[in-house]
Amino acid sequence: MANSRIGAEALTISKLLTDPSGGTATYDTPYAFTKKLIKLGVKNKSSMEMQYADDQTVDIYSDDGDVEIEIENTDVTEDERALLLGQTMVAGVRTPSTTDVKPYFCVMWKSKKRNGAYKYYKVLKVQFKESDEDFATKAEKTAPQTDKISGTGIQRISDGLRKRIADADSATYIASTGSGWFTTGDITPDTTPPTVTVVPADSAVAQLATVNVVWTFDKAIQPVYATGANFTLTKADGTAVAGAVTISTDNTVVTFNPTASLDASGVYIAFASANVKDMSGNALAANSVTNFAVSA
Repeated sequence: MANSRIGAEALTISKLLTDPSGGTATYDTPYAFTKKLIKLGVKNKSSMEMQYADDQTVDIYSDDGDVEIEIENTDVTEDERALLLGQTMVAGVRTPSTTDVKPYFCVMWKSKKRNGAYKYYKVLKVQFKESDEDFATKAEKTAPQTDKISGTGIQRISDGLRKRIADADSATYIASTGSGWFTTGDITPDTTPPTVTVVPADSAVAQLATVNVVWTFDKAIQPVYATGANFTLTKADGTAVAGAVTISTDNTVVTFNPTASLDASGVYIAFASANVKDMSGNALAANSVTNFAVSA
């Protein structure tokens, strides 16, 4: 009896964080597009070239190229579009910009077969493009409009791979492969809280009155948290020090630059809030509190 594919479900993406040559690719926490997938198409841009000799084919040269992926979906929010395209949302408004940097994603889904077993799919490094949208006036019969999101999957630099497919009917299939398809294997979510070092260090003395406070994180943090509410400098009596908070282009270093010189012989407290989160949503394990003294 034929065992055709009869379904498509559980569309899930996970942002590619690192893809080092000779290393291991890492991904962000997976995001599921719940109840939104209608249809998903994958086209493999493969090529085959024949070599001829003595009036016959003697060899075939083949190359598995990039993967074109098209996802038909419904009810994708603008926040989700911003995620896919590396854009920001401000007050519910998505504004595409020429300076946007499109991220890569692992795209995952599963398909039920006629016998109830599943096949599982991953395209490991996909970049999406702005989708076309159709609009139509309401007529006698409602015709809901759906969107199609297109992307291209390329090989990973780390290992040269483009995709993975698992089949629950395979003789070598292991149940944990399917149950962990979206959260293990290539996709191992980062659940480790970021750590931070501070300059001046805790209990430092004889600091210059022109000193800046610098917090250096062991991994990138979300720049939205680099604010005066999360990074502060106060005098020992609780008086707030005015200054500007900036973050480095790689989102790992936050600097507090006081507006005016600090008081001679003053004692100060540098504070970084546990609200600060890394790119995977992990927060600092605790508030960072550092005390230092300025030279006389």
